[in-house]
This record gives sequence, C-alpha cells and structure tokens, in this order.
Amino acid sequence: MLLRLLMPCIIFVLCGLISLQAKAKSDIIIILDDLGYRPSDIAAFSLPKEITFSILPQTPLASEIAYRAEQEGRAVMLHMPMQAQNGKEMGPLGLTTDMFAGAITYNLRKAMKSVPNAVGVNNHMGSAFTGQQKGMEALLKEVKRQGLFFVDSRTTILTKGEEIAQRLGVPSASRQVFLDHKLEPSFLLKQFNQMKRIAKKNGHVVVIGHPHPETVDFLKTHLPSLEKEGLTLTSVADYFSHAPKVAKQFGKAREQTAWRNDADVKDNNADTSSTSALLTHTLTEEGFAERLETAPNE
Repeated sequence: MLLRLLMPCIIFVLCGLISLQAKAKSDIIIILDDLGYRPSDIAAFSLPKEITFSILPQTPLASEIAYRAEQEGRAVMLHMPMQAQNGKEMGPLGLTTDMFAGAITYNLRKAMKSVPNAVGVNNHMGSAFTGQQKGMEALLKEVKRQGLFFVDSRTTILTKGEEIAQRLGVPSASRQVFLDHKLEPSFLLKQFNQMKRIAKKNGHVVVIGHPHPETVDFLKTHLPSLEKEGLTLTSVADYFSHAPKVAKQFGKAREQTAWRNDADVKDNNADTSSTSALLTHTLTEEGFAERLETAPNE
C-alpha cells in the first residue's frame, strides 16, 4: 500500500533526473595546433572565437597571430615543441630528454616571450619527452609558476603529462580526439561524430586539429550544427577559468559579459511584467570514454 502511494513521487523524481541529464551541458573544446609558419594559417580566424589557437614559438607569424587573436578576445596557447621518438625535427626551443631542469625552464620562458599572451601550453610532438618523469616535472613546475594550464596532446600512451600535472596542482586536460590526421571528408566526418559522442557521454571533449584549409572549411560547414544537438563550443578560457593567467587575462571581460547578461535579464523581466499587465492570458515557455589515440605523425 505504501509503495503504491509513493510510486507517483518516485516516477516524478526519476523523470526530473532524466530531464536534467538530457539538458546537461556538453562542452566541446577545439584546439588548432601548429600555427605560425604558413600564411594560410590566417584563414583560421574565420572560425568562431571559441576555437583556440596553439602557436609554435619563434615562427614567422607567431607574433602576428597572437596579437590578432588577443584583439578578438580569442584564447591562445603555446604549442611547445618536444622530442619525438622518431627523431623528427622539433623546431625552435624544442625540449629534449637529455636536458637539465634549468635548460627546460629557460626554453619555456623564452618560448613564452614569443607568444606572451598564451594562457596555456600543449605539446608539439613529444612522444619521447612526455614519457619521462624528470623533464615533465621541470616543465610543469614552470607552467604552474606562470599560472598556465596544460593540455596533454597525448602523442604516446606512455605520457606522464596529466598525471604529473594533477600531482603538482596544474590545471590540466588530455586530448581525446585527433580531428584531421587524414584530410579526406569522410574521415573528418568520422572524427567529428566521434567528438560529439564523447561530449554527449562525458559532458566534455578535448579535440586537436590543424589549420589545414580542408579542416577550416570542414569546421565552418559543420560547427553550426552543434547547437541543435545540445552541444556547446567552449573556449579553453572558459573551461580553464580557474587557471591564474586565464582569470587575469579574461576575468574582467567575463565579469563585464555577466553584468551585461544580468542587465538584459532584468530588462527582460521588466518588459515581461509590463506586458503581462496588458495581456489577458499568460505566456509560457516550452520549455564511451573511448580509447585515446596517439598522434599519427609520431
């Protein structure tokens, strides 16, 4: 008898929980790597400002891209070169497994001067460097000193990046999807769909792509569909809002946006109250942690 009486309440609570789960926000964080060498990289500015640019240090266009991104309110990261297992050339200021801690700190500081408005760091290549303890500790201690966050590009399954970052108290995340290591439209769509599945299941997904013309065109075509599926394209500045440099660089703008939104809500409420006095009726609103791949180019 008691169970029969309680059953409607139980059903009501379960429906509420299901409804909340369905409305839960799913964040998609997309980082474009390797910016700085090619004039064609500028085309990435045609993408929404939530797309993050990760810039290689001391490259011909590093300063230009970083400055323009700052003017647009776009978050920028440092794409720090690190040694790969295949011995591939890293580029300027690359970190190697035989470096002392002081040399690692020096290179990172010098790289940051090339991209001074960077609020975070992720590794360029690094299948050898990110797998060893001492070098990553030296790197991430400096990342913490500078108030940055760290995104592990996961170019090897043996990476110690996020593990050490968490131990040192560095805000961090790991890449979950590589978008464009093949540039065929069918492959890009496959990775894009995988991105959406992970976001819906886990509440967020971290994606890495590159400023290839094919990738830029693909994203311009497909990103508008995300909102219809309840997915939110999110800047790393919002995802890592607690990181000290993010808070310093973007906090004021975020407060101003919140103030404007609050003012809009108050204005809307006032308009609604005035309107409701004139109306004779009420208006109502109707309301796989999947396997992480390693970098194909390593």
